Amino acid sequence: MGYPMGPFRLMDLTGIALTYYAGLERYQKTGDPAYRPSPTIVEKFIKKEWGRKTGKGFYDYPEK
Repeated sequence: MGYPMGPFRLMDLTGIALTYYAGLERYQKTGDPAYRPSPTIVEKFIKKEWGRKTGKGFYDYPEK
């Protein structure tokens, strides 16, 4: 599709917390279970593995 990065790296860049809150908000407004955040996103959110800003998400980002 020509995306510059895959979906997991993109979530790490934008923040897994953003993905979590956006999905939760859509689910609450529509009631459609398709919008409910996935168990993996919920787990990462709870562990505060929010991506690049925390140093860990789907990938590790060691401090330089």
